Amino acid sequence: MDMKEYVSHGVPVTWTHLQTAEDSKMLGRPCGHYITLDTGPLDRLDSFDTVCACLADQLRPLLEPCFGKILCVCGLGNQDMVSDSLGPEVARRFRPKLFESFVEKSNFEKVVMVCPGVNGYTNLSSEKIVASVASAINAACILAVDCTSCTDLERLCSSISLTDNGMHSYWGTVDLRESTMGIPVVTIGVPTMIGVSALFDTGNTAQELHLTTLHIPNVIQSASFIIACAIAQVAFPELDFESCKQYIGLFLNNII
Repeated sequence: MDMKEYVSHGVPVTWTHLQTAEDSKMLGRPCGHYITLDTGPLDRLDSFDTVCACLADQLRPLLEPCFGKILCVCGLGNQDMVSDSLGPEVARRFRPKLFESFVEKSNFEKVVMVCPGVNGYTNLSSEKIVASVASAINAACILAVDCTSCTDLERLCSSISLTDNGMHSYWGTVDLRESTMGIPVVTIGVPTMIGVSALFDTGNTAQELHLTTLHIPNVIQSASFIIACAIAQVAFPELDFESCKQYIGLFLNNII
């Protein structure tokens, strides 16, 4: 297992690479790269541009193997549940068709954005919707964005994590991995909930109960903006933070 800690653009980063079955068993995670940005409370950030630059720098190496090919970005979650709305909110801010109108160069042949919704509304599993879309467009990689849960209170709404080994949602309803999708899956997650059992000794009765912060709307707003900016800068290298900020503002106000 390789592990290192460093500071990028003023943001503490923990980088871990699990390479063997022994590593995987030790940490209870599949082999792959795990990167965590210790952002501090996302609703109280002093500087968005530094966190965005850090996230873009961590994301770029994970997506570089698919440069020149088709990237499928997936905003997972429930728009009507604030603590689970990160994916759809990123989709509102990251609109590849419009970004393409402002730049001449892209690191990908094509970038598409998909919001599969949730099983409770569609009666379809998200992985089947995503797999079908990815197959239809011949995508080389899936980049999934979703809320996550945590067991460490210090991480709640205060970090952004990336991995290149896919994801399994905390509700157990989404399983996006290379083994299920047929192509590499990179994920970006923000812990917006914490299990009650991680805070109190409640036995087994509260294992499926989760809590979030009262400031979760501000957390989602900040995190979705940062993630959308970072993805845009990786996909379209001509864009800088200020141009992304301007375009996203125009998108949200329905000016363009």
